[in-house]
Amino acid sequence: MSRLPVAVLDLRHLSPPEPMERILAALESLPPGEGLAAITPLYPAPLLAILAADGFAYRLRSVDGGHRLLIVRLESAELLAEAWDGSDA
Repeated sequence: MSRLPVAVLDLRHLSPPEPMERILAALESLPPGEGLAAITPLYPAPLLAILAADGFAYRLRSVDGGHRLLIVRLESAELLAEAWDGSDA
C-alpha cells in the first residue's frame, strides 16, 4: 500500500475568503496522485461546491479551531479512504 503524498496548509489564522483563495491556488498545481490537506477556521461551504465542480474529491472533519479537508483530484478519489484512515490528513 503506497501512502498518499500530502501537502498541508494550516489556514486557521486567516480571515475569509483568504483560506479558500489559498486552497484554490495550491490546487492549480496539485499533481495527480497527490493530496492537499487544509485546515480552515470556518466550515468551507462555498469551497466545497467549487471543488466538486472543478473535479476534486474531498473528505472533511471538524478539528480544534476549525475544519480539516483532504482534497485530491477526482481520478485519485480511491486514495482518500487510505490517507484519511492513516491520519496523514
